[in-house]
Amino acid sequence: MTERYEALIVDFGGVLTTPLQDSFVMFAETLGIELQDLVRVALKAYTGDTDPLVVGFETGEIGEDEFAIEFAQRLAQETGVAVDPERLIQRMFGGMRLEEGMFDALAAAKRAGFKTGLLSNSWGVSGYPRERLAEVMDVVVISAEVGMRKPDPEIFTFTTAKLGVAPHTCVFVDDHPGHLKAAQEAGMTTVLHREPAQSIAELEALLEVPLT
Repeated sequence: MTERYEALIVDFGGVLTTPLQDSFVMFAETLGIELQDLVRVALKAYTGDTDPLVVGFETGEIGEDEFAIEFAQRLAQETGVAVDPERLIQRMFGGMRLEEGMFDALAAAKRAGFKTGLLSNSWGVSGYPRERLAEVMDVVVISAEVGMRKPDPEIFTFTTAKLGVAPHTCVFVDDHPGHLKAAQEAGMTTVLHREPAQSIAELEALLEVPLT
């Protein structure tokens, strides 16, 4: 175990799962809408714009039923296609699958003595495989359960405090550059996730342990 790092923290959607866009493609095709319209409506809060609806949902201030109704209306206004709010979140994210290689890497890091944590912005809290996460995570931080979201600086320090480590001893893996920038500002070393093999290779170099 390297002396420099003590903990590995990872995002969930798009890191421990297949890419979000793959699921969005399936959802858009099912509705008969353009992917770009779905992305524009769903991810406005991730492109520098303010979006009280998404931020409120991710921080637990807005419940899933209320969010689904308002989001479906917003999507319908954008596309001209009627959108059923029933099970909306499950349908949007239903195409995502767990990346077993990333789970194996986390388990290997944990066996090697590193603390492990999840730091995830949530769209609902029912879609997380809690038992699987408990096997490989020392700490699970989900935005709607703690009332904070990435890139808020507080959620990074909250996570490291729960792990009992200093930010500069942590490596953080996420697929969103804005979240990595915030993590770097908090003192963490970061890895931009594009696909599992690349992230695992970068983590092996940083942590100096085999993860496959």
